[in-house]
Amino acid sequence: MWNSFKNKLVKLFFRVTKYLIFHHDYQAEHYRKGMEWFTSFLGYPRKKMQYNALEIDGMQAEWAIPDNRSNNRVILYLHGGGYAMGSIKSHRPLVTRLALASGSRVLSINYRLAPENKFPCALEDAIKAYEFILESGVKPKEIAIAGDSAGGGLTASTLMRIRDLGMEIPLAGICLSPWMDLEGADERMLEKAEEDPFIDLESIQIWGKRYAPDDLKNPYASPKYGDFTGVCPILIQVGTAEILYYDALALKQNCERDGVQYRFEEYPEMIHVFQTFGGFLQEADDAIAQIARFIAETAENPVREPQNV
Repeated sequence: MWNSFKNKLVKLFFRVTKYLIFHHDYQAEHYRKGMEWFTSFLGYPRKKMQYNALEIDGMQAEWAIPDNRSNNRVILYLHGGGYAMGSIKSHRPLVTRLALASGSRVLSINYRLAPENKFPCALEDAIKAYEFILESGVKPKEIAIAGDSAGGGLTASTLMRIRDLGMEIPLAGICLSPWMDLEGADERMLEKAEEDPFIDLESIQIWGKRYAPDDLKNPYASPKYGDFTGVCPILIQVGTAEILYYDALALKQNCERDGVQYRFEEYPEMIHVFQTFGGFLQEADDAIAQIARFIAETAENPVREPQNV
């Protein structure tokens, strides 16, 4: 009951915030400052971590290294934010909890943001980061690629691009509430509109056009239209109270169609990227633990049948 109450508090916070301060006509920089402000309140155990800043061919990046590091694996993390906002800083709390749960290093990047940098800039930067990890001596089967929202869609696109470039595929992909269709064309999204306390269809359509105005159906921009044949196993996590629920289902269906090993986890009453509230919501902590478990199990037994959890 207590955890249900905390979930209601989170939803109330977003509804009030949206009502008081959110407008669709804000400039991208305004949204960016808003995300940085909100995420600054998210606590995380800094004393158990090391953070090392670096540059990858001019792109800002950061290693998050847990004191309990127990393996040689690396997670490349691609932050969410509609391709127009988000950063290493905004997602450091989630990245920290992911690193601690997995015992792995996590590399976060500040990929170029829209509308100043349109598609395929974010995808190019994700590939650049993957190449950097490989060149540092990490084996492909020791690398997982993860992301939330736009970063979840970017993760899906990156997995396809790695395959199409003929590069060795990574160990696993982790897609948290992935944004798969920049147009928001699935009419079923309206079924979730009232449940979602913050993300709405108009925002999805606006941000999609800001990122890829001329490529809304390009599979690398909207991976809903992509072929995933031959990519690595994918974990998909989504809340049932979010408008991108059907985007997550689209990725699940693509995996089934293309013979990709996957695990699909839905969390009742959870909102968009609820994993952000690790340390506050039990479901968030459970989901992060499941991510770590999925990576470890895939490393131990890479040949697994598709499954729906």
